[in-house]
Amino acid sequence: MQDYNVSSVVVMCKPKDMLDLWEKLPKIVGVECHYQDESGKIVITIEASCIEEEIKILKQVEALKGVIVAQMMYSYHQKELESLEEKMQQSFQVPDILKEKVDAKNIVYGGNVEEHFKKIK
Repeated sequence: MQDYNVSSVVVMCKPKDMLDLWEKLPKIVGVECHYQDESGKIVITIEASCIEEEIKILKQVEALKGVIVAQMMYSYHQKELESLEEKMQQSFQVPDILKEKVDAKNIVYGGNVEEHFKKIK
């Protein structure tokens, strides 16, 4: 599957620059404006096919005249999610030793349960 990245970004500017930035920001490919307030905050999303492209777009936003700071608040990466899901699935798999019919007498145990109980008390 193709990597898919989306991030939310808070752009801070002076209130006098907000309308100008509200018009300029969506002209950057991958940027959508979602919210603005009178204090100079603009909430945007950045969508890109890879992290490198996402960072390039963020730098374009930061370079716009009137932007004081553009801070990434949340980021979602499709490949990262798929990798974590795969690891979770693997962690739920039963180890091969438990699938085999092994006589309990042949299993060697090397732990010390009493020591663990002492630590808890």
